[in-house]
Amino acid sequence: MRSYVTQSWSSEFDNLCDWYTHILRKSPTGTIHIHVLSNTITANPENVEHILKTRFENYPKGKSFSAILGDLLGKGIFNVDGDSWKFQRKMASLELGSVSIRSYAFEIVSSEIQTRLIPLLSSHAAQKGNILDLQDVFRRFSFDNICRFSFGLDPGCLQLMLSISDFNKAFDLASKLSAERAMAAWPLIWKLKRALNLGTEKKLKQAIKIVDLLAEEMIKNRRKMGFSTQKDLLSRFMGTIDDDQYLRDIVISFLLAGRDTVATLVD
Repeated sequence: MRSYVTQSWSSEFDNLCDWYTHILRKSPTGTIHIHVLSNTITANPENVEHILKTRFENYPKGKSFSAILGDLLGKGIFNVDGDSWKFQRKMASLELGSVSIRSYAFEIVSSEIQTRLIPLLSSHAAQKGNILDLQDVFRRFSFDNICRFSFGLDPGCLQLMLSISDFNKAFDLASKLSAERAMAAWPLIWKLKRALNLGTEKKLKQAIKIVDLLAEEMIKNRRKMGFSTQKDLLSRFMGTIDDDQYLRDIVISFLLAGRDTVATLVD
């Protein structure tokens, strides 16, 4: 059984995840249907298991979802269905399921915690009256780990408390603006703005361009370094495709990490 939601996204919420969490908490079943999106959203553990495990093949993302995120995610594994998803899932599982890649991930996270996170928290805790933005700290922690694990590059954002990179800023903005497309009362609105290159669609286009340019530059630099002796995901996947092919989409996104509910979007 599910509740039906007809109200629009309230201005009191800064982002879509906060709004989803708010309305899911008010639902006795932990499952709601939003008419404007024609989507069902659930935080019910039994439903999540049914959707993600028991009957995963029955719940494709759908054309509407793919269209909303298409400019940012292209035809990567997080934005496709059917045979295309199965092929990419099979290729990814061969690498992600190996003992070596899990050990590599464990080494990276352990190193980041022991040599950077704990010393940073300890040093700030020792200073009375010192205020530390934990959201910013864990954002840097996540970004460093993802870059090291996925691309074999270490931005050192947490260690040096450097400003977040242009890549991170651009990807965050592109993700936010792409998600806001879903809140348009009529899909034709954002599609028309995209065609005319106006407003948020113009900003989205600019952000995606930055992401693509920096991703291409990152791959070029890694080609120069070589892949044969590296353990990161990019090196592993580049050994499985021809040199003249372009690897576009490696995206890791934890939408509701740290929350007390898990929201799953289902078309």
